[in-house]
Amino acid sequence: MSETKELDYPRYAHVEGHTDVCYSEDGRYLITCGQDGDIRIWDGIEDGDPIEKCVGSEAFAVHQSGDVLYVGDDHHTLQVYTFPKAELIDTLTRFTASVCCLDSSKDGKLIAAGGCDSSIQVVNKDTKSVLNFNGHKSPILSIKFDALAEFLVSSSCDGTVKIWSIEKKSVVKEWTSVIPVSNAFQHSKIKCTPAWDPIDGNLLAIPFGKEIKLFQRGLWRELYTLHDYRLSEQEITVMSWSKCGRYIAAGTNTGFILVWNVSSQVIVLYAECKERYSIRSLVWCPKNGEHTLAYCDDHGQLGLVENARSDDFNIDTTNDKENILMTDEESSDNVISLEQIKHDAEVELNKQRGVSLNNVDGLEIDDDNSNLSSKYIPPTAGFTVDLQSPFQPCSTPVHLQRRFMVFNDVGYARQTNTADENVIDVDFHDNTVHHAFRIKNVLGHTIAAMCQEALVLGCETQDNTPSKLVCVLLNSWDGKREWTVDLPDDDDICGLAVTADWIAVASVSRLLRLFTLGGGQREIISIPGPIVAIHGSRDRLVVVHHCGAPIPGEQNLRYCVYKIDSRVEAVCSGYVPLFPKSTLRWVGFSDYGSLCILDSAGTLRMLIKSYWSPLCYVDNTWNDTTNHYFVIGVSEARQDIRCILCKGSYYPSTTPHPFLNEIPWQIPLCDLNQEKGELEEKFWRSNIALSILPEEDGLQYDKELKTTFLKLFAMACKSGHDMRALELCKLIRSEQYLNLALKYTMRVGNSSLATKITTIIENEAKVDDEPKPVTYSELFNGPSTSYNKNTNYISQQSQDLFSDKYSPHDKEDNNKEVVESSSILAVIKKKQESELMNESNDIDRAFNPFKKKTGGEANISIGTLSPFDQTNEPSSDNKRKSDLNDSSEDINSTNKSKKPKGVSKLSSFIFKK
Repeated sequence: MSETKELDYPRYAHVEGHTDVCYSEDGRYLITCGQDGDIRIWDGIEDGDPIEKCVGSEAFAVHQSGDVLYVGDDHHTLQVYTFPKAELIDTLTRFTASVCCLDSSKDGKLIAAGGCDSSIQVVNKDTKSVLNFNGHKSPILSIKFDALAEFLVSSSCDGTVKIWSIEKKSVVKEWTSVIPVSNAFQHSKIKCTPAWDPIDGNLLAIPFGKEIKLFQRGLWRELYTLHDYRLSEQEITVMSWSKCGRYIAAGTNTGFILVWNVSSQVIVLYAECKERYSIRSLVWCPKNGEHTLAYCDDHGQLGLVENARSDDFNIDTTNDKENILMTDEESSDNVISLEQIKHDAEVELNKQRGVSLNNVDGLEIDDDNSNLSSKYIPPTAGFTVDLQSPFQPCSTPVHLQRRFMVFNDVGYARQTNTADENVIDVDFHDNTVHHAFRIKNVLGHTIAAMCQEALVLGCETQDNTPSKLVCVLLNSWDGKREWTVDLPDDDDICGLAVTADWIAVASVSRLLRLFTLGGGQREIISIPGPIVAIHGSRDRLVVVHHCGAPIPGEQNLRYCVYKIDSRVEAVCSGYVPLFPKSTLRWVGFSDYGSLCILDSAGTLRMLIKSYWSPLCYVDNTWNDTTNHYFVIGVSEARQDIRCILCKGSYYPSTTPHPFLNEIPWQIPLCDLNQEKGELEEKFWRSNIALSILPEEDGLQYDKELKTTFLKLFAMACKSGHDMRALELCKLIRSEQYLNLALKYTMRVGNSSLATKITTIIENEAKVDDEPKPVTYSELFNGPSTSYNKNTNYISQQSQDLFSDKYSPHDKEDNNKEVVESSSILAVIKKKQESELMNESNDIDRAFNPFKKKTGGEANISIGTLSPFDQTNEPSSDNKRKSDLNDSSEDINSTNKSKKPKGVSKLSSFIFKK
């Protein structure tokens, strides 16, 4: 066990605040930057006149590689300076906020930078190409390349550590709640600087509060932990891995520096800084054989730790090979070989790194005769999944000091949680309905929901105080403005929804509790999985929950919609569609009650009847990939999305007051940059609106649908795509639109297409006017169908003719239907015979298929004769005509409805509407 070592007083480097330090590649110079906006290049710790350069108001990160120096500052740029002259030569890339951390690959070709806008950029120094990595939700604290430049590890103020695949630009592993969350880089007390094994990158070290965990590359499983009992009252702020790979150093928030031997997992240095300020940066000297640490604290001071492995034992494996490999027979039972133990530990570490056991420190070992033969058997590889945590729609993260607990169409509840005050400000968009007011957040409420009638607040369990639900009534008529209820022990509120008639409370115990607006308890619904989010509107409530272990990196979510009035009824349920590797970002109901979701990739989807349809890629409406939209609501009548533009983040800031934007729908069809794709998008957008909106609200979209249909039809005809034009007609079930398409086809002289359109018109007319097909059971057993007026659905279940439900009048009606059905079959048979007779008729007969059927002719299709049919005919045809007059009336009416053939049979449409 190492004793506490007292360090010399550090020297002044910069003003108080965050300070960063790095070594030059040759280990000669120390480079620092600080909150005064200066960078200083020190030729040793005793340098009294360092090279000094002002780069901005604040400088956050420095990194030296090759012959240049990279600096991240508050100008939102990654600047390149010469080294060691510190002359500005280039701006490598730009961010929308300050650049706060830097790193380079081992060969120096790739430069990684993290910004306060939550984004990471990897720049190729030669080609200047940029790769963007977006996934963190708060400023980036640290980034680090692995030795092979295949992975990039990053930590963020949102409390997560992510491993990125540089080639795929995706997250391959994520750890949550690693550090306390914060809302700014400067306010984060724990910087958390993960580091890769500098030799081959097979190990990754991540500080977790009071210990450092080491993970295996690829499988990302935890191998072992570095810790010390003296860290029980301290937290690790930064860590660094030595260039030789043998030692890991860590700095704490109380001014202590610890060094571990990685192979033996033993503390070799425990040093105390005299002024005990929090360590903000820590780096090893890259010189071979020189184990020196440089550090900076949060008061802008620079210090050195020399001989950082002074308490470690130097092992010369070349001279002690025989002692190391001494067998049990050669050694005494009472002798403990420290060299043997430490060598075994190093061999174990090499196995974990993937180094062959046959070559340890240049020593050839026979597997059959060595007592170092494989004792380490790796456990079975498994995978873990990260389930999305519950969240409240239309709210911002809880860890922010100033946040929106809810922001919807009614108003907002803004929480301020600082050292000076902890209050909730409630304001409304229409101040003529309600006035703004302020609530002291004594109970520590973190979740809220609001409507015109009430504001509902919820807090978590704190010490011995249970989770509470508080309802503030805004339109109370009995004088009671507020009521409170406690949830059972070990149960916390994770979601709230409120409407004019009820309140829904979701809890971590997977229960959905319903309350009346006045505080009465209603039904309790069990949810089959951890609840993710709930939302209520009018008499509808949607619950999204996990429904099983998903594929790694994915989410397996399911939704259920309930109708809540005097009783509770499940309306529909199904799986939630998400973009690959994304999470749920928002869920809610549109203005007309359609269920909508938004995922973290920015895809907004709407549930239309029984299927999900994407309406828009929300974030793509803005050219800057770092900007995102915070969705508030969706409107079908205006076909737009109400949202707030968040520059450089996913969530809006409370100051200044955010402005509401309306972005239009844009269905993600193909070739939207061409006229055809643009018209098709407009066509289907109108179709969606007409399928949801009531008739009086959808008049404008009916006109828009007609216009786009005719334009698409004309475009297809002009380009010679008759099949496409005909298929478009099949999608339109409107006689008016088809008649216009037919007139256009006749005008351009496309007879073959006109004939096919006429067939579609006839089929549509038959479907609308002819009775339903007569079934076998109807002809011989009476009617066996029952008509449902609500669903327009004909039941195919047979009915008992001898049941008491049938009266004599019913039997008379049944016999009447049988007679009518028999007459229909007779008429159809006569119609077929008359069509065969008319095949030899040379007279061209044209008819109007759009004329409505009347009277007793409703059961068969009858057309009107055209003016050409009323002209005088030759005497030879009169005889045939007189023969036809001798036929029955049914055959005459059937002859008139014969389908026309050829252009001459369609020419009558030119003279008729």
